[in-house]
Amino acid sequence: MTLILLIPYCLISGFAFVKLINTARETNAFLPGKSFSIETSGGILAGIILSVLTSGLFNTYKLLFIIVLLFLAFTVLTFYFQKKGSKLVVKVIFTILISAVVISDPDLFFRQLLMPAIKVYETKDTPYGNITKGKYSGEASIYYNQRLLSYSNDAMEREEDIHYAMLQRDKPEKVLLISGSPESHLSEIFKYEVKKIVYVERDPEIIRSFRPDISKNTARVFIENKDAFRYVRGSNETFDVIIMLMPPPSTLSINRYYTTDFFENAKKRLFAGGVFLCSPGPNDNYFNQESVNLYSSIYNSLTAIFRYVEPVAGNKLYFIASDEELSVSFCSLTKERKIDNIYVNPSFLEDDLIGNKSAEVKALMDKGIRQNRATFPIACFHFQSYDFSKNLNERIPAIIFMILAFLIPILAVSRRNMLMYFSASALAGFEIIILLTLQLTVGSMYQLTGLVIAAMMAGLAAGAGTSYRFIENLDIRIKALMLVIFYVVLALCFNLVLGFKGVFAPVFVILLSVILPSWMTGHIFRELTTGNSDAAGPGATYSADLAGSALGFILVSGIMVPAIGIKYSIILLAGLIFTGILFGTKSNK
Repeated sequence: MTLILLIPYCLISGFAFVKLINTARETNAFLPGKSFSIETSGGILAGIILSVLTSGLFNTYKLLFIIVLLFLAFTVLTFYFQKKGSKLVVKVIFTILISAVVISDPDLFFRQLLMPAIKVYETKDTPYGNITKGKYSGEASIYYNQRLLSYSNDAMEREEDIHYAMLQRDKPEKVLLISGSPESHLSEIFKYEVKKIVYVERDPEIIRSFRPDISKNTARVFIENKDAFRYVRGSNETFDVIIMLMPPPSTLSINRYYTTDFFENAKKRLFAGGVFLCSPGPNDNYFNQESVNLYSSIYNSLTAIFRYVEPVAGNKLYFIASDEELSVSFCSLTKERKIDNIYVNPSFLEDDLIGNKSAEVKALMDKGIRQNRATFPIACFHFQSYDFSKNLNERIPAIIFMILAFLIPILAVSRRNMLMYFSASALAGFEIIILLTLQLTVGSMYQLTGLVIAAMMAGLAAGAGTSYRFIENLDIRIKALMLVIFYVVLALCFNLVLGFKGVFAPVFVILLSVILPSWMTGHIFRELTTGNSDAAGPGATYSADLAGSALGFILVSGIMVPAIGIKYSIILLAGLIFTGILFGTKSNK
């Protein structure tokens, strides 16, 4: 569906941009670099408008239709109708069409295509994700970013999520709940005589999506709409139990919550003997090698921080961790604690079976698998392998598609533009690393993410659109070597960046670090397109720029960072540029 939506738009936009470059050069004597700078500046302005002003006001597809209609109106009014009367009619027609889109909700149709198994009746995009409500066989359910968040009669899942951890201690008084359904999970926690519950959820719309069922227990519940990674890292409050219900580490962003770094910070937020629970994935009857690798990396990360770690094979695979001994005799514990449950009780479960299964899972854990760390998110790589292993018929087509989409274009890049290809690839990969660094230091902050992207695009625009004598006189290979040195130095100093506290210092360093490589990459585009009399020359350079960016995005996010870590990935970016110098410049024998 993404391909169907984007390919026509991207193909036409790319073709139109190349035509506009040549037209601007012929009619206004604009250098291609200046046109590229104007195009990038427009992207910055559009990004600010979309991410700040319209964020949360319009759903994705509604906004897409509005943009398409506005651009179509601009094109028709500019090139096809000149008379005032005709223009007025066109304006009225497009006003009616845009109003119809605003009033209607086209997102319901597209969400229904994406989620055919349920009957979608409401959907909303927020600055942090998508919330969709639907019915499956007549029962209401809520999905967050395509993941089932809450559904009717969820006794099995909600009781396992809460009680496996809560039953470990006699009288837990303070609980930290990270993510999950407030409607389902808070009611389970209230079965204990807790004095305070802190519920951390970054997206405030999730809270509003549920009925205000906290009612009389509101005095005991404190809602924190903050990034959980940052909250756990910066808070001074301590708890008896921390229950983390984030989804499995399928992305680099979510992977943060399953790292040794996060577990270490979580332990600091626990009282002596406190309990931590997480669920890194489903409980399969058969654990293949990919799932063993995934769970082992997280298990080894937990055992590096906590003295005792117990896997529990329930509806999902749970890991319970503490510095005091743990018990998987949940049936006995529910009787002892006098907890009235529907599922987690002797009527449905058997302590001996639970214990035997936990021992089996623990025996499968491979201590030789690398720990999952913030700077080396290997669990994300294992999750992708595990996901592919569920359907082996999809693995080979996926690999073939990636090769065709991201590697084959290099064959169409001329030697002259090879440096542009690899420089753009390095910058795109660096953008992924910088955004991940932002999440690791100050958390997932939507506006700051937009600011970082805007700073990088501003650097590109400045590099492509401005000229300075001292840099113009340098050989292009020297400029590329400056980029190589920058990436190597940053890789060597990366741990210092992660050590910054607060918000201002890391954000300032991150913004500063994106300006030089983006400015230099933009300047390389300017130099390669200046003085080229071939009408197709700027288009070929622009094509190399975008093709290299595509490779950098998928190479860094999907392979390099999970497989070799952030530090060595940055060094590899320097290697990409050096490859461009060797094979894409003159006098490279």
